[in-house]
Amino acid sequence: MSHAGTEDKFLKTLFPENMEGLTFLDVGYGYGATGLYIRTRTYKNGWCRIIGVEPYKEYHDLMGKIGIYDELHNCYGQDMPFEDNSFDISIAQHVIEHCKTFDEGYKLLSEMERVTRNRVIICTPNGYTESNALDGNEDNHHCTGWTRVHFKAKGYNTKIVTKNVNSRLLTLFAKLVFKLQRKRWDNEVLVAWKDL
Repeated sequence: MSHAGTEDKFLKTLFPENMEGLTFLDVGYGYGATGLYIRTRTYKNGWCRIIGVEPYKEYHDLMGKIGIYDELHNCYGQDMPFEDNSFDISIAQHVIEHCKTFDEGYKLLSEMERVTRNRVIICTPNGYTESNALDGNEDNHHCTGWTRVHFKAKGYNTKIVTKNVNSRLLTLFAKLVFKLQRKRWDNEVLVAWKDL
């Protein structure tokens, strides 16, 4: 997808400078990209614990073999087996748009807030973007399109970040490729965060 990874430069500003001893919750970890990002960042800024939640069993089993996470749970983010205020920071990167309804997405936000002490971070395409199921995972397609309005109604700060392909020519080429494939150049990512 064209939107994945565009938020990394801004995302690091939402993490504390010293991450020694913090606990992170990665909701919907998939192939572990967010966990790996956090792990490599903590390598330089203090070691932390990373707990992952993922409903798709195949991703869960794969990540169990790789060892990025300190602990993994095979469940949905709307109903997690954790005590209140268990984590310093919870993050869901490119997860909420997979919720079948906005009510389901709001339940995800509420559950993440329940288990988090300090900050909840959400990254999602800005608005609806089409995406089909991948890897036989029927939950892995976009159902809802989230905007600033949805998050601001729940007290979240927001920022739109875009893919930086470092040149106008490359951007035009990328847009042409997407147009030829009859796909939308969905390079805007909405980052939402809430301090608790």
